[in-house]
Amino acid sequence: MDSVIPAPSPSPADASNCGVLWPLNRRGPAVFTYATIGQGETITPTCNPGLLSQAGAPNPANTRLNQLGCAISHGVATTPQTATTFLFVAVIPTLQRLPQSGLFVVQLVNVPSPVVIGGEAGKTVGAFDYYSNIPGGQNLTSAAVSPDGMFAIATSNRRAQFIYACLNPLGDPGDPSLPIDPNFSIPPPSQVKCMVVGNNNLVVDQTTAFGPDDQPYFGGQRTVNTFNADPGGSSPTAWPQCIFNSASHCGNAVPNSAFVAANVPQADDIISHGSFMYVSSQNGTVVQVKVTIDPVSGLSQYKFRTYVAGLLPINGLGVADDLKSLMVYTVNPMVNPSNTSNTIIFKLPLCEDL
Repeated sequence: MDSVIPAPSPSPADASNCGVLWPLNRRGPAVFTYATIGQGETITPTCNPGLLSQAGAPNPANTRLNQLGCAISHGVATTPQTATTFLFVAVIPTLQRLPQSGLFVVQLVNVPSPVVIGGEAGKTVGAFDYYSNIPGGQNLTSAAVSPDGMFAIATSNRRAQFIYACLNPLGDPGDPSLPIDPNFSIPPPSQVKCMVVGNNNLVVDQTTAFGPDDQPYFGGQRTVNTFNADPGGSSPTAWPQCIFNSASHCGNAVPNSAFVAANVPQADDIISHGSFMYVSSQNGTVVQVKVTIDPVSGLSQYKFRTYVAGLLPINGLGVADDLKSLMVYTVNPMVNPSNTSNTIIFKLPLCEDL
């Protein structure tokens, strides 16, 4: 696909193409009724036992994520349909009903007896807890988790530039070249080490996300920032080694050189899907980014194109793999933003041929 997708019309609202979107607290803790749920990301650590390293026989094909998934399942094979998904999300209480504001992890567990039409299916809300090493009252609004599960980060859009990072938020699965620990268990979030590791260096941080390159991206007024203009590589100032190589940790993020060259407008939402990122802005534009890692330098490499333009102001993105579609959530500026019926979802073909 070489041309920009024209702005489509929303699908008719009939039973053949519409569904009901339930709030987070439908089957989970009602306490989230009294909270503002910020942006978040999920990770689903699955297990392929055939990739695991054995004593004296490391398997270079094993990944940290597979090591983590197998440590969680104790070596039992799992898939995205059978493994627990972990949602990392920022929460601000609107009433004093929550134990704390901050960075939460929510388990999304699989429905034991799914009903495909008209009933429960997929995943539903299970246990949740918060990372108490992050002080309360920080007004965190965005959370993200690295694709390998090593870091969870949280930021605020309240003109606060700090970046909190939590190391091994689901536990340390050990070296992928070694066998898994048979006694592994996910630690309580209260036992996970979290600290400020740098600043997003934005006037307002509208969105925080990890890319396919395991690099954190911070979008807002008025750029997309990363640690180093060309992120990745072996420099002491690059993520994640910057956390450990300096007393001031990673310092200030700076405008990403590729996003600047591509003239990406103010980013309000960033998501990843495979080796691609999708970046939206309030002007109704979505930019598609293919991310690869240079095998010699270790630096992130980018290819860009405008994916769709001319939509209503955008307030969310998602990918529906089963529909092979990019879902773009928009809002009509002429309608009261607090009215949930104001949200219009556009379903676009998922073209990842860049």
